[in-house]
Parts: sequence; structure tokens; C-alpha cells
Amino acid sequence: MWEKVLHPFAVAIAWLWVKIHDVLSLVVGSGSGIGWVLSIVVLTLFVRVLILPLFLKQIKSARGMQAVQPELQKIQAKYKGKTDTVSRQRMAEETQALYKKHGTSPFASCLPLLVQMPILFALYRAIFAIKPLMQGTYSIGGTHYDALGPITKAVATEIDGSTVLGVPLSHTIRDGDGGLGLFAFVVMIVLMVVMQFLSIRLSMTKNMPPQADPNNPMVRSQKMMMYLMPAMFIFTGLAFQMGLLVYMVTTTAWSWGQQVWTIKFMPTPGAPAYKELVSKRERAYKEWAKPFFSDYDRERSELEGSPEQVDELNEGTLAEAQRRAKGQKVASDFPEVMGTGEKVSVYRNLANQEWTVLPDEMWMRGVKRATEKTQAQRAQQAGREQPRRLSREQRRQQALREEEEARQAERREARKAGSKPASNLTPEEIERRRQERRQARRKQGKKKPNPSQE
Repeated sequence: MWEKVLHPFAVAIAWLWVKIHDVLSLVVGSGSGIGWVLSIVVLTLFVRVLILPLFLKQIKSARGMQAVQPELQKIQAKYKGKTDTVSRQRMAEETQALYKKHGTSPFASCLPLLVQMPILFALYRAIFAIKPLMQGTYSIGGTHYDALGPITKAVATEIDGSTVLGVPLSHTIRDGDGGLGLFAFVVMIVLMVVMQFLSIRLSMTKNMPPQADPNNPMVRSQKMMMYLMPAMFIFTGLAFQMGLLVYMVTTTAWSWGQQVWTIKFMPTPGAPAYKELVSKRERAYKEWAKPFFSDYDRERSELEGSPEQVDELNEGTLAEAQRRAKGQKVASDFPEVMGTGEKVSVYRNLANQEWTVLPDEMWMRGVKRATEKTQAQRAQQAGREQPRRLSREQRRQQALREEEEARQAERREARKAGSKPASNLTPEEIERRRQERRQARRKQGKKKPNPSQE
């Protein structure tokens, strides 16, 4: 079944392989020879370069999943032991909300790997098919095929005529190619095993968070993998054709170099390599940022009475800080709601605080979430400070109280003047005097009486 699924991919890889050989033949010549050996190397590297974006996406997704682990564990602890349907549904909803909040999911880290596998398996199948195509025995699911895309029996024979230290590409170590042939197989298998071992060991020692407990099952399984995987490569290498060994050595060398690059530029948070990278970029950033923002603070203090000049200073400071911070790969896609002064403050804080994480995309997501939370709090506070809207009955009661206050004020004024109160004031006059007193209270900073307290 899987052979049928992979067959279209293998045909595509075969066409790519032949086209690469056609280009190389312009330099090394056509026919059997080094051209077909080099074409396997170039084909492997070309395919690896094509799927490199998927690899990078996989790393970012894995880092995102690691970042949500503390909150994910809290959700799991919250619903621990609860097996009823409602609890399980709420747990699933909270988990999905957490993934959405951080922009990641378990499938995001697995999907790039799933996309890569058919391509890599197809590359393996295309090389593996050379010997049966040459012998006329190539079949898939009981169906006989005379060719794999452009690789016919004649082309397969030409490929097989190419050798590595005298060993044809379709031969295995059991085909008896003499001492030199045995040496060639041993060298290729040793190279493959050593690079695989170094790649796993480098990942475990540099790119994994340290585990304090040596008896931890995860620690033991990692150590076992470091020795078990190379051992498996020895046994599989003994059964591989020379063409497949060329492919395996090339892809293992690529994986080792890819691991070195990952550790240097995209290490796992919490790993020793990550801490080293944080320290390195922090030193480089503060070397220019501390004196830069010291000058900014001095200029800022001299412009306290001029908001326009402060805005102009912030604009220039932000542009220069962003330009310089690119060298330390500091993320700059701030939320739109942030003002220029707030963005400058972020860069200034990076110059004066100890770094615990890289100021990269994940860090910027945290900045955006904090900004959104602050905006929501401000909006909520503003909503509480807005005057409460009165109902019709409350407005009527308030008007009656104000009229009564107006009459009482008229009586007090009349007593002071030694005359009777003007009880025959018109409603318009009462309203006019009430508005005058209301304006006077506002000027004096007096508050209106709360209707709910009367």
C-alpha cells in the first residue's frame, strides 16, 4: 500500500535526479561514472534545501509547544481525576484556547515532519529501484513496471555502472567486491554511524534542557537512543546498496550540519546552548544600548516642557534603536496601539535589565499579550469611571430635588434680605437659578448628590 502511495513521489524524484545528472554531465561527462554518484549527493542536498522551510517551521512550533507547557500542566492538574463528560469538554476547550492564545498546537509541530517523510521515502525508493529496474523485476503491489519515470532499464544499467572505489551503486557488502570494496563499505558505514552519533550527542548535551535526576525515564531513554540509533545504522548499513549508502552518508552529514546550525541560531529554550546565545546577544546589545539610552535620558530630561520636541526625540531614537537592534535579532513588530515612547521604553528596558529569554518572535508575542491585557484593563477602568446612566424615574426624582433646593435657596435669600420669599416665581426663573447654582457648584468642585443615597 505504502509503495503505491509513494510511487508518484518517487517518479517526481526520478525526474529531478535525471535532470540534475544532465546538468552535471556538462562538466563531468555523460554515461556511467562519477556523474551519477555526484547526482545522488546533489539530489539529496537539493531535496533537503527544498524542505528546509518545513524544518524551520517545525522548530518554531516545537518551541511554541514548550512555551505553553507550564500553563498546559496547570490545566491538566485542574481537571486531574475528573472523567465526566463536562469536565473533559471544558478541559479540551481551555486547552484549545491556550493553543490559540500562543498561536501553536501539537499538530503544528508534527505537520512539517509528516510532509517531509513522503519526500524522503520517495528519494529512498528511487535509489532502491535501480537494481530491480536493471534486472527487469521492478514491481509495486504485484504490478510490473518497466521504468520509474525517466529511469528505464538502460538508464538504470548506466547508473549501476557508476562505482564508488570500484563498487557498483546497486551492490551490497555481501556481493563480494574484494578488499577495496569491503573497505569502501566500511568507510561509508563508519562515516554514517559517527555523524549520527555526534548529531544525537550534540542535541542531548547542548540543545535539551538539563534533567537533574539521572534516573528520570526521559534521561535514560535519551542516553539509550544516543547509542541505539548508531547501532541500528550499522546493521541497516550492512544491507544497504552502495547508492543508498551514498544517500545516507549525505543526508546524515546534512542532519549533523543542520543540528550545529540549529544549536547556534535556534536552540531550545532552557537548553545550555540557548542560555549561551541569550548571554551573547545580551552583551552585544548592551554594549551599544547603554550609552545610547544614557544620552537619550539626558536629552529627554532637558525637554520636559516641550511635548513636541519630546515626540521628535522619541521618533529619532526609535528609528536608530531598531536599526541597531537588528544585529541582535530583536523583534520589532510591536502592537499598533503602542506609542513611540512606549516602544522606546521597551528597547531602553532591554539595555538595563537582565535577559532571561531572547527578544525574538515568541518574546514579542508576550509583549503583544501584555499590551492587549493593559488595554482591556484601561477600557474596563474607563467604563467604571463613566457616569451611570439614570433611568426616567431617577431623572424625575432628581428634577424634583433640584426644584426643592431652589425654593429653599430662595427662602434663605429672602430671610437675609428681610422680605418674604418669592413664592410666585415662574418655573422659567426657578430653572434659570437652578442652572446658575449648578454651574457654581461645578466651578467650586462640588459633587452632585448621589440619587441612590436618598
